[in-house]
Amino acid sequence: MNFPVVNMSELRKLEASIGFTAGILIGAISAGVLILFFTDWEWYFKIFSGIGSIGIMGSLYLALSELIKARRNLIETTAEMEKVNMESNKIIEEKLYEY
Repeated sequence: MNFPVVNMSELRKLEASIGFTAGILIGAISAGVLILFFTDWEWYFKIFSGIGSIGIMGSLYLALSELIKARRNLIETTAEMEKVNMESNKIIEEKLYEY
């Protein structure tokens, strides 16, 4: 079975990762609320589950913030590269017209 190859830009991949991570974070928050408030478990099971849920939510939040920083840095870097490219094209055109 051959799977289709999807060619996406780096920005699109980062945005997809941000959406995926945000969706998992929302699911983890809802699962933590469900366990803490709507289960008939003993209090110590709820404490351990709450600690685990907080750990999962914290790691997802950190991953999401790193993905957002990476997206911001990619956009800034792309803009800087375009600026440098335009400046180098000007210099090349000036040198070509001198000859």
